[in-house]
Amino acid sequence: MKKVFNKLTISVTLFILVITCFLGCAKKNNDPIEPQTTEIKNVIIVIGDGMGLEQIKAGEIYERKDYAFKKWHNTTVNTDSINGTSYVLTDSAAGGTAIATGTLTKNGYVGKTPQGNDLETVLDLAKTLGKSTAVITTDKLYGATPASFSAHSLSRDNTNEIIESQINTSNVDILCGTFSATCQSYLSLIKEKGYEYCTDFSAIDEILNKDKHYWQFDLAGAGATVELHEVVEKALTVLEKEQDGFTMMIEQAYIDKYCHNNEIEGTVKSVKSLNQTVELIMQWIGKRKDTAVLITADHETGGLKISENQEEIDDSWSLLPNKSSKYYKYTTGDHTRTPIGLFTYGITPKFEEFTFYKSASLIKNIETNQIIKNAILNKTA
Repeated sequence: MKKVFNKLTISVTLFILVITCFLGCAKKNNDPIEPQTTEIKNVIIVIGDGMGLEQIKAGEIYERKDYAFKKWHNTTVNTDSINGTSYVLTDSAAGGTAIATGTLTKNGYVGKTPQGNDLETVLDLAKTLGKSTAVITTDKLYGATPASFSAHSLSRDNTNEIIESQINTSNVDILCGTFSATCQSYLSLIKEKGYEYCTDFSAIDEILNKDKHYWQFDLAGAGATVELHEVVEKALTVLEKEQDGFTMMIEQAYIDKYCHNNEIEGTVKSVKSLNQTVELIMQWIGKRKDTAVLITADHETGGLKISENQEEIDDSWSLLPNKSSKYYKYTTGDHTRTPIGLFTYGITPKFEEFTFYKSASLIKNIETNQIIKNAILNKTA
């Protein structure tokens, strides 16, 4: 038993050392984030569904540029969910719920404890402080990740229950996703609850003076007619009016969907879409000192690997698109337990002080929630 324990200890130590080497240089050599001199009013959470560190690298190679957010304060995150007393490979519902509520739950559960009780989300918390809130996704609004921030259900497949929960009880000011006829069938209820409904992006400027919005556009995939960053720009126009600030969750859902199908072109274009959205957010922030941004994922999908080492390349590898000299391969069509990244702007949480792993290079996804809450509440830890 002692030998098994020693081997486990050595494995964990080696993993942490590797991650430290991967991320450490950015932390030591780049100091772009100064401590805030004013209170944090706004918190923006950007989630790349299925986006691991290799997906980010593939996006950079495809665009032939380094992503600025890679230089932010950063660490890696374990995404396991829970089943009884065991940690298991997560799905998006449990992964999203962990980030949104700070509670580990069963796969398939949306905004619920393992016992089936409703959980408070970070958007609920923001509302108690008088802040505006928003959920924006390239998925349908009842998708697992947006639902985790705005609904409660014992199953991610309870579409109607999730839609009704979002409209009736979430109190989220802006709900935006890709078009769904099922969502549109609730138009009477949407309007009854005070939401301005819009499916025509070319007419959106006419309603931005309203307080509550329910938008559905063609945001789906690499061929979307409306880009994620375009919608976020309009949402910021609405949210910035709130003097007490806002909290917004933005999801690029198609990284996950393309990785499930092992489609590299769609994957890198979806990562590009996420980075364009981050760049738009940073342009909006400008010289502001009152906004925190967090970029993360609910899990990694596809087991993507990137390499330029010719010695390891065989027939299972392919060249990355856009005339790249680097190779890629997917190792699965499912989610993996590979740690994902967390990048923070405007706040510098002390990752090493979190108790789950007690490591600056690895935290738990429920601790990402604590970082978000601290930002909303203006706590420094």
